Amino acid sequence: MEHLTPTMKHLVALAVLLGFSLTASAEDVRHQPLKDLNGYFPFHPPGSLGEWEQRKECVRRQILVAAGLWPMPTKTPLGAVIHGKIDCDGYTVEKVYFESAPGLFVTGNLYRPKNTQGRVPAVMFAHGHRKDARFYLTPEETLRKKIADGEERFERAGRSNYQAQCRQLALMGCMVWQWDMLGDSDSIQLSRQLVHGFAKQRPEMNTTEHWGLYSPQAEAHCQNIMGLQTLNAIRGLDFLLSLPEVDPQRTAITGGSGGGTQTMLLAAIDDRIQLSFPVVMVSTAMQGGCTCENASLLRVNTGNVEFAALFAPKPQGMNSANDWTKEMAAKGFPELRQLYAAYGKKNNVFLQRGEHFPHNYNAVTRSAFCTSLLKHFRLGFPAPVIEQDFDPLPPER
Repeated sequence: MEHLTPTMKHLVALAVLLGFSLTASAEDVRHQPLKDLNGYFPFHPPGSLGEWEQRKECVRRQILVAAGLWPMPTKTPLGAVIHGKIDCDGYTVEKVYFESAPGLFVTGNLYRPKNTQGRVPAVMFAHGHRKDARFYLTPEETLRKKIADGEERFERAGRSNYQAQCRQLALMGCMVWQWDMLGDSDSIQLSRQLVHGFAKQRPEMNTTEHWGLYSPQAEAHCQNIMGLQTLNAIRGLDFLLSLPEVDPQRTAITGGSGGGTQTMLLAAIDDRIQLSFPVVMVSTAMQGGCTCENASLLRVNTGNVEFAALFAPKPQGMNSANDWTKEMAAKGFPELRQLYAAYGKKNNVFLQRGEHFPHNYNAVTRSAFCTSLLKHFRLGFPAPVIEQDFDPLPPER
């Protein structure tokens, strides 16, 4: 190196420190094609649990940093308002709103079981990208096709898979919190277009002060929609655990599609969750196509299967469908089971196969989740769980 100038020597030393090779620059990942959400995101279980525990902490920290939640913002009073109780057969439904941060409101429905003894399990139910999801009623023509294909069972109950799930869980003795994603149903402070359909930069928001979401300033500060939604989920769990009837040792989260992403993320970063069931989202393929599911830094050298792996060895279920999860049985799930086996908990993770169904959270998948909850929370009902028919509440109620 005698022929190198002092500056060049410093650069060489820096390159060595950073792990770069001057003779193999073609192997530098920065020379490779850009990776987008439709790339391949495999999970490679580590050689030992000791290695995994180090890796686990690193990935958890990466999620929190990407979401702008490290360090965690100071938790302020929720100021929860519970109102408008509707008395149903075996359960009640109430409307709820609270502030996850000062001025940012979370809205949803709380389902409570009747005639309970002692503390009850709590379930968080996150929805995906269907517009006005909590209010949605499936059109009759669409529902009839779902019944014919085996996705749903009843002409009445099948009108709202969201209510069907919450009702069934409440009848099994669970407290259920179904909340609105940002920009949906009653959560209208940020528009649906801004939250889920952003595609064009806004020059007026790219300022040195008072910048807006998606600007370079916001991204540099890890301020993003995904982080806000994840904060809402964390505070939703705070809300549930503030209810005196809830058993903090029996808490679960589930959700389909975008709700599956929220399920994975909360389960990965919040140790208070005891059972997780992300639906149609755990995959080595497409990782989530919305701005509410992605953030700068989030999936650098990691992906959804590893996010799900962070929950091991606690009970976890997932499913496959005729979408980006269709290869899960061969790519992703075997590696997850290998990790669970290393903990001695191989049977704590399972895959509900459903490649003959389209992207869904249908009656078959709902039964799989409820049956999993039945098993691990020892609810004392016959298995497998089969929903009964009922009349969904109309949106205006």
